[in-house]
Formats: sequence, structure tokens, C-alpha cells
Amino acid sequence: MALVATTAAAAAAGCGSTQVPEAATGGPVTAATVGFSQTGNADAHIQQGSITYRLDATGSLVVRLSLTSSAATTQTIAIRASLYNSSGSIIDDAVGGQIQVAPGGTTQVELTGPQPQGTIASAVFEVTASAAPTPLTNTPIPNGTPPA
Repeated sequence: MALVATTAAAAAAGCGSTQVPEAATGGPVTAATVGFSQTGNADAHIQQGSITYRLDATGSLVVRLSLTSSAATTQTIAIRASLYNSSGSIIDDAVGGQIQVAPGGTTQVELTGPQPQGTIASAVFEVTASAAPTPLTNTPIPNGTPPA
């Protein structure tokens, strides 16, 4: 790696430039401590200690968390995580959700997004909910053949 940096510096100097290109780094995905807040209309809360951030084999961000419902009925949950660096600038988003979240139940949710353009220092999770659809069974086709 030192040879590459030396060669790049020599090449830049030979071109009359004094600027040395930055070497690519595989720095950490998150800061030592990641701040957390939750917004949205869902009757559910994210268990803060359950949140993990990692890059998968393709370089995409994977965020996993546990979500506990406090709703009276089954709901469908959508989550958007807005990710920020230590300066408070947004560096990317991750999205995901879960259907059929039972009242009082805890479920694992996975959010995905592109590789962040910096180190994650804080995240705001927008958790929204809608009533879970009721599955249809044995519904006749309108103006069609009635079920047997």
C-alpha cells in the first residue's frame, strides 16, 4: 500500500500537481455510538439495543432491529431510517417493513439501502403503520362461476 501511495505521489508531482489522491479506505460503517430517535404514527417502538448496521457482500447497507407493537389490532409497519454523519448531514436512507405485526408482538425487521456516504453517527427511524389487510378466502368471482 505504501508503494501505491508513493507511486501516486510521484506521478502527481511529475505532472506539476501538488495534490495527492486519497487512498480508498474500508472505514467503519458506524461511529462508536450511534444516536437514535423514532418518529411516525405507528403504535410500535423500536428496541434501541436491538439495532445493528452492517454491509452485505454487495456493499449494500443492512439494518436489523426488533420492533414491538402496542396496537390493539394487527398492523403493517413501514420503516425508513434516515442516516446522519457526526456533522448532522444526511448520508443515506434505508427502508423496510413487516406485514401482519400482531398486537403486543415483537418482530424482527430488516431495512436495506445503499452503502452510506460516510460513517453513521445517528439515525432517525420513521415508523408508520396501516391496518393489516384481511386475507380473502373462497371469494366468488363477480358475474362468474360460484365456488363449488
